[in-house]
Amino acid sequence: MDPLSVLRTLVKHKWAAMPVVLMTLLAGAYVMFFAQRTYEATMTYALITPKVPSAAELQANPQLANINGDNPYLRSPDTTLLSQVLITKLAGQKTSEGFRKQGLGTEYSVAQASNLGSGMLLQLSASGNSPEQSVATVDELARAFTVTLHDIQKVNGADDSYLFSAVPVDGPGEAKEIFSSRLRTLIIVLVGGACLVFASVSVARSIELSRERKSGTRSRRSASRGAAPDTAETGTSVRAEGGREVHEGETGESDLGASPPMESTLQTQH
Repeated sequence: MDPLSVLRTLVKHKWAAMPVVLMTLLAGAYVMFFAQRTYEATMTYALITPKVPSAAELQANPQLANINGDNPYLRSPDTTLLSQVLITKLAGQKTSEGFRKQGLGTEYSVAQASNLGSGMLLQLSASGNSPEQSVATVDELARAFTVTLHDIQKVNGADDSYLFSAVPVDGPGEAKEIFSSRLRTLIIVLVGGACLVFASVSVARSIELSRERKSGTRSRRSASRGAAPDTAETGTSVRAEGGREVHEGETGESDLGASPPMESTLQTQH
């Protein structure tokens, strides 16, 4: 179906499509101007490598050798391993459930601030229905971040002097509205409204076609009844006489002309 045909169909069934169009426009206006907003607050942390005693320091101070420095992340050649473990831990259900119980937002993320770096710079972001909620959520996320950072490095009981530390670099600052969220909701409303418009027009078109088929059937039946001969109206009947059909009710001139007169028949016999 070409676009002009679609347009003609919409115009023809405008009374079926108009209510849906109006409701879609009202819903879109509500989403743009009155619906609940979503705000986001962010923080940035840098992971600082601990200062490990050198061989000269260990020789000068033998007591340093007795300190437990078994931090598995210090031995890893992958500098992004610690940040990956942090991201995985904080993305767990336990963290989001704790936020929910505190009345905070449950939409948050922890990710590397740059894909080109060594993974030692992490960005924390959290969203909420109000600026206050989003800031409170990112603050709680930062607290969980530092606690988790400490706990995952203490798996072998390493001393605190051998642990990576987190230093805040930026944030949280003032929460900002996520306009893309509102725009995404508006697009969903408009697409849904367009689907409903075509559905309503399709229903109206189907009803119209059904009525046309019924009307055509009744017209054919009326035409077939009108074409049948009605003998009652003509006032004639057909009877068989002497091997031929005689239509009663017609003029008897042909029968009279065909029968010879009685007198002429008697004269011939004499």
